[in-house]
Formats: sequence, structure tokens, C-alpha cells
Amino acid sequence: MEPREYRRMFSLEETHWWYRALRIRIARALGDAGALPSHPSTALPRCLDAGCGTGMLLAFLRGRVRATGLDASRDALALARTREVGPLVRASVEALPFRSASLDIILSADVLYHRGVRDDRAALREAARCLKPGGVLILNLPAFAWLTSSHDRAIHTARRYTAGEVRRKVKASGFIPLRVRYWNSLLFVPLALVRLLRRSRLRGTEVQSDLDRVPGWLNGTLSRALALEQALDFLPWPAGLSILASARRESDVQAASSGGEASPSEEANRAHARPAAAPSAEHAPQGGQR
Repeated sequence: MEPREYRRMFSLEETHWWYRALRIRIARALGDAGALPSHPSTALPRCLDAGCGTGMLLAFLRGRVRATGLDASRDALALARTREVGPLVRASVEALPFRSASLDIILSADVLYHRGVRDDRAALREAARCLKPGGVLILNLPAFAWLTSSHDRAIHTARRYTAGEVRRKVKASGFIPLRVRYWNSLLFVPLALVRLLRRSRLRGTEVQSDLDRVPGWLNGTLSRALALEQALDFLPWPAGLSILASARRESDVQAASSGGEASPSEEANRAHARPAAAPSAEHAPQGGQR
């Protein structure tokens, strides 16, 4: 993601209609999967936001999980620190610096699509390695390659998905899919038309994402539209701009090392994952409006 996009994200994601809807959907998916504490005395689950961006999701879930944020971008982590969330780690989602079977929840909101993630299957296998048996994975991903536009160029999109493709990849990586479905469906037709009309901008040298400040009345209207859609989630939406997936780690996935001890490769990963360390690929979580 271009550095200016992180700054734009940081300034807008607390109130922007799309980000607010995404956070609510993620929290609901966690609840539906039984991943959040049901009683105040219950120990908080250990959660990784894999591709935490500027940290708004970490702030949103504060008090409901014991969260760690991970991102490959120095710019994103610098902004996340101002929200006083953490701990924060700089590393790649393809080489997570955590012990096998050590996490209860992994969230990955708009990360696997990015060109900095060379192998999305490898990232999913790493998530399976780090989750405890029965642990929960939540993914959000952009839908449909034919929707590629200047927005994708600005946020460094390498791939868009279909729900069926996400389901197959998740299952092949050691997960049991719980729910994989499109969302941002009520607004799909008008927003898709806007994307297609903007395709000509792909040839330009100056591009920016679709994320922008909107008038308060419009922000409220779009928020209400997505709230209505969520209330109608019993409907089988055939398409949407995004895909939300929840899955549970299979109990028979083989851990990379026995007894919860780190393997030599995991130790090497941790050495490269301290806040000042620097893997080369920079991905761009939560690029907005998919």
C-alpha cells in the first residue's frame, strides 16, 4: 500500500461506513464461532491480528481478547502505536513468529490479496500451524477479479477471490470452513458500476484508493444499508464486494514442533519479527471498500 493510503486509512477508519461494518461483522463472526468469552471471569483468548494495519481493529476488540498486532509495514505499525494497542510485531504472514498451537484466534482482514503476500496458501498454512486445535480463523478478502480497478493499483492488489475459491483454500490448509459468504451485497451493483467506470484510470500515473471522506448524511445512509444487509444475513447473497470467511482449525493438523516448543525455523522467524526488524514485503490490510 502507498504510504499516503495508510495515513488516509488512519484518519478515516474509526467512523467510515465500510470499516465500521467490517469490524461489526468480524466481532459477530467471532461470537458465532464461540471464540469470545461468554462470562466475565473467563480468560481472554489469545488473538493475532495478522495484518493489523493502523490498529483500529485491535482497539475495537480491546477487553474482549488478548491481542497482538502483526504487520509488515513500518508506516502502518507507527500509526498503530499511537492507538496504544499492542504488543505489535513487524513480520510476514507467511512466516508467523509464534509457537505452534499457541493462539486461539487469528484475524486477517484484507491481507492475503496483497502482492506482498507471495503465497496465500503458505500464509493459511502458517495460520493453521499457530492456532490451537479448534482455534478460529477469520478472513476478509476482496471479491471478483473482474472488479479490479485503480483502487486495486493504489492498495497493491495481486488477487481477488470467489467464495468457492476461499472455501477450497481454507479447507486445503487444515481448516473446517464454518461460514464463507459475500457481503457488501446490497450496494454491490452501484459500487461495482463505479469501479468499472474507473478502470480507465489504471493507465494513469497518479492513482488513489476509493477510500475517502464522505458527507455525514451519506456515511450514515451507507452504514444503515450495511446494517440492514447484516440483519438479512439469512439470505444467500449471490455476490458482494467482499468475502468474509470463518473457519476452525482441524484437530489433526500436525504442529510444526512437539510440545509447543519452537522449531529452529520458528526461532529464526522470531529473530526477524521484533518491532525494529524488517522483512521486505509490505502488505496492506483493510484497504477499504474492497
